Amino acid sequence: MGTVKISKGNSKLGAIPSVSLPSIKTCRNCACQEKCYAQKLERLRPAVRNAYQHNLEVWLKDPETYWREVEASIMMSRFFRFHVSGDIPSFKYLVNMVAIAKRQPHCEILCFTKKYNLVNEFIEQGGELPSNLHMIFSGWVGLEMANPFSLPEAHVRYRDGSTTAREDAIECSGNCTECALTEGGCWNLQKGQQVIFNEH
Repeated sequence: MGTVKISKGNSKLGAIPSVSLPSIKTCRNCACQEKCYAQKLERLRPAVRNAYQHNLEVWLKDPETYWREVEASIMMSRFFRFHVSGDIPSFKYLVNMVAIAKRQPHCEILCFTKKYNLVNEFIEQGGELPSNLHMIFSGWVGLEMANPFSLPEAHVRYRDGSTTAREDAIECSGNCTECALTEGGCWNLQKGQQVIFNEH
């Protein structure tokens, strides 16, 4: 199958490595798909689309290799992001993410998800998210967010100025590396806190 395609960063993330999966295919049904920037990127850049599809196939056909290579990258990193594109595809995948975060406590790991049910089920079953795994529930207008454990939330400020965020939501600076290095923003959201970013 070959190796997992791990991005060394991009203009928004800076030099933060990440692993991504195809948009839509691994996501829950949501109106955000009509405006999905990840899907747009996959359409415009076939190499990106192929890399994300390749990662999905490695995970499906050879999960041991997938997780070994993802963990090797995390082992060498101070910060890591799951899924710039795509979402947590299964409960077992989430369990592996948690296990790696526990084994690599030196690395701060960020993951935005709309798969609220997977994370809630994990916690309901007695699972614990380690403090270095920053699991942030991602909101979208019209999508009901079940968040009984008050995990941090990310909300969009739409182009018309409307938002589902509270008034006390923290403003996204637009630079993940800067936030990570200054211990701010998403990397430092506490239970019950929200971050707001402009639609992109």
